[in-house]
Amino acid sequence: MMCGARSGRARRWAVSCAGALFAVLSALSFQGTATVAAEKSAKKNAVNFWVISSRSCPLGTKVVNGAGFDYLRYDHDGTPSWGDEKQFHASLSKGAPVCVSVHGSFVDWGDVATDGVRTAKWLRDASPGRPLNVVVFSWKSTGPFTLSTAPLLFSALPQVDAELLGRRSAFIGLYLGRLVADLPVGHPVTLIGHSHGCRTVSSALHVLGGGQVQGYVLADRPKHTRRIRAIFAAAAMDHHWLNPDQRYGRAIDVAETVVNLRNHRDTVLKIYPLRHPLSNKALANVGFTVQDRVMMGQRAKRVHEFDVSGVVGSNHSWPAYYARPEIARSVVEHVYFLPAGSGTKSSTKEKAGPTRIR
Repeated sequence: MMCGARSGRARRWAVSCAGALFAVLSALSFQGTATVAAEKSAKKNAVNFWVISSRSCPLGTKVVNGAGFDYLRYDHDGTPSWGDEKQFHASLSKGAPVCVSVHGSFVDWGDVATDGVRTAKWLRDASPGRPLNVVVFSWKSTGPFTLSTAPLLFSALPQVDAELLGRRSAFIGLYLGRLVADLPVGHPVTLIGHSHGCRTVSSALHVLGGGQVQGYVLADRPKHTRRIRAIFAAAAMDHHWLNPDQRYGRAIDVAETVVNLRNHRDTVLKIYPLRHPLSNKALANVGFTVQDRVMMGQRAKRVHEFDVSGVVGSNHSWPAYYARPEIARSVVEHVYFLPAGSGTKSSTKEKAGPTRIR
């Protein structure tokens, strides 16, 4: 059963444009290759890239095996084609990591495809030659909800819309958990969340660990153990939510590593505490506090932080992150499951507290 309506004119246009962009980026990445043999080798080890959409999947319902997602694959030449779960699983490079990127709120379908191909290139360029499976997991993150007149060009109450989307992004974690649970055995997984996508990632880890989200649990949780890591960018979630007995308290039980890209200059998240009275500050702004680490106990060793304030600045958008190769080089070991210390040392400067990316 397919969960989303097949592409209309707008969706077909976005898919075609993304395919053309993917082809251009692939061609540019091979320029300057010394030999034809090396070029063929690079193509052979290119990223296996898919967009998997849950945009039309129902909310507030039990998520079971075989959840109907829409599967869209881009081949090495940038040609898109619709597929299904079996084709997706069969396409996975044997033993290679699966990196799942989850976008934030107010992202339409066209941006998903465009950002996706650029994200895939960003990750591949950080460690060329190594096989990688990249998935952009998309959810219905568009609004606004507080304006009923057409055309819907702006939100009358963006703080209300953001709160609604934040709650939705958390429920979508059940679908992301289902996607991860159903992957073939033998593939380690890295989950990258941006903004509200960090809630989706945290929620997925939490339900994979047996937790509940909005009264629902993940049906038929896998019995096998899978290596899972998480990377948070511009995390729009309370800094303490991963602590034991908090909203996503079982997430770190499942993730062997959680990397938080901290940015105290993010202007969007500076107003995060104004969502409601007594709200906590955003994880991206303040990071994991000393108290958070004390509450985590031994699990705090799984938490790592990079300060990206100097390279991302006040920007909150995902393109501000994937435009910076030094960020990709700094997290490369977590994406490709490389030995510790495999990141580019020249891209960081060690000091007390989080590692600062220059």
